[in-house]
Amino acid sequence: MDMSLEELMNMLISRLEGLSASVEDLRFRINIIGSALTDQDVIKKEDIRAAVRKQLNIMKYLGSADNVDFNTVEGLTESIMNWFDGDMSAIKAEYEQYKKIMEEAEEKIKKEGQRIEIAGPGALGDLKNKKR
Repeated sequence: MDMSLEELMNMLISRLEGLSASVEDLRFRINIIGSALTDQDVIKKEDIRAAVRKQLNIMKYLGSADNVDFNTVEGLTESIMNWFDGDMSAIKAEYEQYKKIMEEAEEKIKKEGQRIEIAGPGALGDLKNKKR
C-alpha cells in the first residue's frame, strides 16, 4: 500500500479525533450513571474509594501502575465524586490545573525545540550515494 505522509497524518488525526469523541461520550455516560446512583445513595464515597483502590491494585499487578498510595487513591476518589456530585467549582479547578500543566508542557517543547524532521523523497538515495 503506497501512502503519502500527508495521507498517513490525516488518517491518524481522523482516528485520534474519533477516539477522543468516543472517550468523551463514555465519560458523559459514566457520569450520568454515577450521578444517578450517587443521588439515590446507592454509591457512596467509600464505595468509590474501594473501587479506585481495587483498580489501581489490578493495574499495579499488571505492571501499568507503579504504586498505590493514599494520595493517588484520595485524589482519584475526590475527582470522581466531584463529577458524580456535580461540584462545578471543583471540576473547574481541576480543569484549570490540567490546562496549566498542558500549557507548561507545550512551552517546554517549544523552548527545547523538539521537532520531528521528515526527510524528503530523495534523501535515501543521497545517503546511499554518500556511502559509496
